[in-house]
Amino acid sequence: MRRTNIISGVVLAVFGLVMLFAVIPWQIDPGPPGYMSPRLMPNLMMSFITLLSVLLVVTNMRATPTASETDVEPPISRAELVAFVWMTALFAVSIGLYLWVSPLLSAVVLVVGALLMLGERRSWMIVALPTALLLLLWLLFYKVLGTRIV
Repeated sequence: MRRTNIISGVVLAVFGLVMLFAVIPWQIDPGPPGYMSPRLMPNLMMSFITLLSVLLVVTNMRATPTASETDVEPPISRAELVAFVWMTALFAVSIGLYLWVSPLLSAVVLVVGALLMLGERRSWMIVALPTALLLLLWLLFYKVLGTRIV
C-alpha cells in the first residue's frame, strides 16, 4: 500500500503541475483588469491537490515499511488494470454516443455501465439511479435555470 500511495501521489503531483503551468493558462483567459481572474478557483484547487499529493508522497516515504510490505508485489494488480481498461472503454463509448447519437443515451450507458462494472446487481437500483439523476439534471437545467444542455 505504501508503494501504491507513493506512485499515485507522484502521478497526482505531476498532473497538478501540468494543470497549473500548462492547461489552466492556455485554456482560461486571465480576465479583464480590475476583476477577479477566472483562473483563481482552478489555480487554488489544483494547488491544493498538488500540495496534498506531495504530502501523500512525503508521509509514505518517511513511514517505515510493515512486515507485509517487504514482499515484492506489484503496486497495481492485474484486476485493477483490467477494470481501468474497461472503465476507459465505457467512457469512450459514452463520449461517442454523446457526440453521434444522444446525450440522454450517453448518460444512461455511462451510469448503468458503471453500476454493472462496480458490481451492482439490484435491478431496481440500476433503473432508479440513472432515472433519478437524469430527471434531476433535466429539472435543474431546463426548468430552474432555463438553459439547454445541448
